[in-house]
Amino acid sequence: NIRKEKTRCSDWSNLSPDVLRKILETLSPIDSHQAKAVCSDWFSVWKTCLNRPPCPLRIIHQGGLKESSYCMASSGSWILMVDSRFHFHLLNLLTRKRINLPAIDDWKSYGSFEGPDRLKNSAVLWIDEVKEDYFVAWTFSQHHLFTYKKGDDSWSNVKPRGEGSESVFLDIAYKNSKLYVLTTKQKIKIFDVSKEGNPREEKKKNPYRKHPFRFDEKPREFVWKRKIAIQRSGEVLIILSLKEKKYDEEKLLFYVFKMNRESCEWERVDSIGDGEMVVFGHGVTLRAPVECCFTEGIKSDSICFVEDDVWPDNQDHEDRASDCGVFDMATGRIEWPKKSCFYINEAQWFVPGVDYDYSRLF
Repeated sequence: NIRKEKTRCSDWSNLSPDVLRKILETLSPIDSHQAKAVCSDWFSVWKTCLNRPPCPLRIIHQGGLKESSYCMASSGSWILMVDSRFHFHLLNLLTRKRINLPAIDDWKSYGSFEGPDRLKNSAVLWIDEVKEDYFVAWTFSQHHLFTYKKGDDSWSNVKPRGEGSESVFLDIAYKNSKLYVLTTKQKIKIFDVSKEGNPREEKKKNPYRKHPFRFDEKPREFVWKRKIAIQRSGEVLIILSLKEKKYDEEKLLFYVFKMNRESCEWERVDSIGDGEMVVFGHGVTLRAPVECCFTEGIKSDSICFVEDDVWPDNQDHEDRASDCGVFDMATGRIEWPKKSCFYINEAQWFVPGVDYDYSRLF
């Protein structure tokens, strides 16, 4: 009898899809996100539920973390944390599971880390929430690029060939075992990180290698940041955050550029893609439209951002309702989703792991 009971208990992951679906549809949003990560079968059933938790979600920071700890990137339920001594770990926000990463060798030689200065530092995280395979990359002071994936003995210090500012890193993005790097010379480098050892730069398979991005600012335009994002198709987008001055008025804008494969020229586009949206600075596009816990929803051709992604001295900051904004490419307007609590002091958009075929932000 005991043996039969153990057999029945071991079949919990093989519940009938209909039964499991009814169970999942009764769960709270947090429990629902936890349940989908139990196994691949549960995740497949979760995708068919009619009342999946609305998304994107926003993490609201209300303090409680050490002053020397910083969130650098996210993927699914996981965030990448680092402290002032370059100690990294991954943290699952739903289960509280923690994965410690190796320390950076000779971290003192790289200087001090006083916070995630988004003008000088960039990071990406990808994680398979079922298998817990993961990849991490981050830049420090624009001159150092480090990568680490599950199973590695230590961090790799990527040093692309080239001299001067060509090897200064402006932004990075990750998709399908490829690491994309935008340099301060506006060149795009692609690294293969699928194999063991240090990432290998792809040159022959890089269609952008000989075609650096170029944008000539008009007298009334002032660029604040430049970021890259990879579409679901694998195409690279370059997104500019800028402000436009007309007489006594200023307007916050985002421009999106894509390389024309025939002419090899970078062209400004008025659409991100077929039913896609982007979170500025997080490196990948997402399917849209999506529901949102704090707004009526986010449609395609939207760019989600946080306050330091745009010019800090703009008049829009005076009347905003929160620290997170949504730019509509069709209208050129910005909406600031309302805060859910009056005491919220900081908010942030978080991005899903790119291998999942649902659109979700944390």
